[in-house]
Amino acid sequence: MKVLLDQNSIETINLFQNLTHATVIDSISEDGEIYFVVAEGQYGLAVGKGGATIKNAEKRFKKNIKVLEYSEDLEKFVRNVIPEAHDISIQDKQIFVKVRPQDRPRVIGKGGKNIKIINKFLQRLFGVEELKLK
Repeated sequence: MKVLLDQNSIETINLFQNLTHATVIDSISEDGEIYFVVAEGQYGLAVGKGGATIKNAEKRFKKNIKVLEYSEDLEKFVRNVIPEAHDISIQDKQIFVKVRPQDRPRVIGKGGKNIKIINKFLQRLFGVEELKLK
């Protein structure tokens, strides 16, 4: 799936790649936070030892940064972005994820923020219409 980026997004991605040396697949900036999807196996590189690299990037951007690890395998990508997932089923263009009741608020996020971002990345990178929690 092709992702179209505007000039601001490209500049943000370039700066993040220069700071972390991690390859960025996609990026979304929303509500004072920037979400980066980095190439498979580069999560540690993006975050750095003890979170030093990500803290430095947050100072430069003056925003909170969240890093997600990409995988070509859709189920593995969903596990990367929702580590609390117990059961994942993929049917057509929908994904159903089962999480424990106590993990639901963390997965959904305040005002549904987390689940909206996850849905945007799934739609942009995999063409998934919707992720639903069970």
